[in-house]
Amino acid sequence: MRIVVLVLGMLLGSVCASAQERGIAAKLGYPDLIVHNGKIVTMDDPTFTANVGSIVQAMAIRDGKILSTGTSADVRALAGPQTRQVDLKGRTVLPGFIMTHEHPTDWALIDQVSMKRAIPEQNDFIVFRYLTGTAAQQIAQWETALKDLAAKAKPGQWVWLSFTWGPDFEYANELYATFPKLVTRAKLDQLVPNNPARVRNSWPIGEQVLLNTKGLEEARKVHPETTERSGREFEPDVLFKGRTPQMAALLKATLEYWASNGITTFGSSTYAYGNFQALAYLDRRNELPARMGWAYTGTDMSVDTLSYVAGLLGSGSDYFWNVGIWSGAGGGCTTINAKPEVKAKETCSFTPGSKDRETLDRIIRAGGRIATMHTGGDKDIDYFMDSIVKASKEAGMSLDDIRAKRHAFDHSSGAPRPDQIPVLKNLGMMTSMINTVLWEDRTDYDMTFRVRNYGVEYANWTVPRKSVNDAGVMHTFEIDRWIPEKVFFFINRGMTRFNDKDQKVYGPAERTDRVTQLKALTRWGGYYLLREKVLGTLEAGKYADFIVLDRDFLAIPENDIPNTKVLMTVVGGKTVHLVSALAQEIGAQPVGASTW
Repeated sequence: MRIVVLVLGMLLGSVCASAQERGIAAKLGYPDLIVHNGKIVTMDDPTFTANVGSIVQAMAIRDGKILSTGTSADVRALAGPQTRQVDLKGRTVLPGFIMTHEHPTDWALIDQVSMKRAIPEQNDFIVFRYLTGTAAQQIAQWETALKDLAAKAKPGQWVWLSFTWGPDFEYANELYATFPKLVTRAKLDQLVPNNPARVRNSWPIGEQVLLNTKGLEEARKVHPETTERSGREFEPDVLFKGRTPQMAALLKATLEYWASNGITTFGSSTYAYGNFQALAYLDRRNELPARMGWAYTGTDMSVDTLSYVAGLLGSGSDYFWNVGIWSGAGGGCTTINAKPEVKAKETCSFTPGSKDRETLDRIIRAGGRIATMHTGGDKDIDYFMDSIVKASKEAGMSLDDIRAKRHAFDHSSGAPRPDQIPVLKNLGMMTSMINTVLWEDRTDYDMTFRVRNYGVEYANWTVPRKSVNDAGVMHTFEIDRWIPEKVFFFINRGMTRFNDKDQKVYGPAERTDRVTQLKALTRWGGYYLLREKVLGTLEAGKYADFIVLDRDFLAIPENDIPNTKVLMTVVGGKTVHLVSALAQEIGAQPVGASTW
């Protein structure tokens, strides 16, 4: 009989197994929940092959962790009088998905459903609106919309307006190019003369945001260095200043929406102290609907601060813990010869002697772990690895010490090169990979940009998941965009490397099977976030984080994978998402974003 029960081996006697297990369950406490009659894919295979490991029928959960897995008969024998039992009727169960480079704190302000759910229309600090329609329609209506908001605003209230890029970013390129010229401070002062105002082109940074003069004055009371194009720290630190519960409600709604699409854990910087405070607020109240491993990216990169933060590595709660430090830099420079106008736009962050390189060296010497860092090109990865080797040596670290850090770089949109992969492995490094760039045609690091400017022969350097996997280097998964409903679509695009924009396959040698994509989304993510002992697979003793699907992910045709839907999401044994149809079937109430 195949069953795993915590401490079972110490308690076995001579009586029959089912009686023993019932007795043990009574001593330890009966399961709170049993799911049975399912296809539970544990992902307990540790290899870099297309083997998922054990597939079981049932799983028992107690106190937020998996108590046992096995056959339906064996696991159901552990049930007590109050154990809730759910018949999965053959449905597939996977570990909850882990996004190792994601910005839920940014996406909260882009997701108008979450914003409207968390912030009541009648409030004392903000009037807001999201534009709708095509790019041309939004451009045509933004001035009128802003004036209307200004007319509604009470004295002192913020006026906040956002453009939207569409569900498939179909308006992104036009709006991205138009916004900086269209939305000026003079125009904002004219349209909103009496209130502080902020306009965003959906994206939270750079030339895609703007404050009017009164808004800039208010922002500088919090961050004196603020410019009119203040970035992602503005809303959590300024707009929601003194309103941590409201910011927490917004982040909670966003995390619930991501959980409804199967994402149960994130790796990210919090990007602003207002976000950190809001997430910590939810954590203290046991209200986080997903887990988050956070990396420090504050403005204070002094040796003392870095040494303190390095000492926090891995510490925190089950839902909110530190996974490293990130300097805020991340360049896109390459070793590839290209046209002068292309090379002129490249930026290197970690060139020896540069300010960012000095900061990177300081983090590593202080004992910090680099994680959640943005990167774009292979040359900066050369510099990054050079810093790891040299700064670690200066700090007296051995190679084993370096490997224990699990330094990581994210995106992998132009690295690693083939010759860099053995070095990554030797240093014990990891990389988070962004399948989004295989589809997108907007940024200066997506696939079509690289092929256009560097040549199709370098397509294999963009998200080279197969090469990294074949070398035994752990790789993880990210979307890095506010479209969690497309997670299964991006799994498919990682498999096929098919680009929807021009209907071509780029870098076919880097195509992978679905299990490799799934390992990146589950077990390898647990390693990236330093929680592999409790996260990433469905095994006894680990967090009860799992999702129930509407189809058999392992058996359906490849082209059907994007159609997969998540019917139920459980985090720490608590249901945070449950669609109405399944709720009715199992005698429960719908939960989470499915009820909005």
